[in-house]
Amino acid sequence: MKEHTPVRGSDAPVEMEKVVLGLAELLKDKKASDILVLNLDGLTNITDYFIIATVNSTVQSKALIRYIEEYTDRNQLKPLSKNDNYDSPWVLLDYNYFIIHLFLREGRAYYQLEKLWSDAQVLYSDEGGLL
Repeated sequence: MKEHTPVRGSDAPVEMEKVVLGLAELLKDKKASDILVLNLDGLTNITDYFIIATVNSTVQSKALIRYIEEYTDRNQLKPLSKNDNYDSPWVLLDYNYFIIHLFLREGRAYYQLEKLWSDAQVLYSDEGGLL
């Protein structure tokens, strides 16, 4: 269940959306592919957004995690938990209001999160940008 944590500013949802969309652009700039941002508001109480991306290798995944952590540190956000087992085809970073899923291609095809959450509004796609 999503924990209540303080967020800078008075309009947390808008700020969080800006952070999430900024992370999607960061992933795109760093050559992740098939990037989706899903708005889960009203569909679950575990988080507000999923950021889903495909990576080409565990080396790229490690580098992306470093960039993500630098970005979230600048926005005064700390992960609640992270599963960064690089032997897995799926790396998960939980920041409470959003969860980042980095998949190797085979993991993305196997788990198909975007199909599981097909009712969610797509806020961003690297094919179409901000939607």
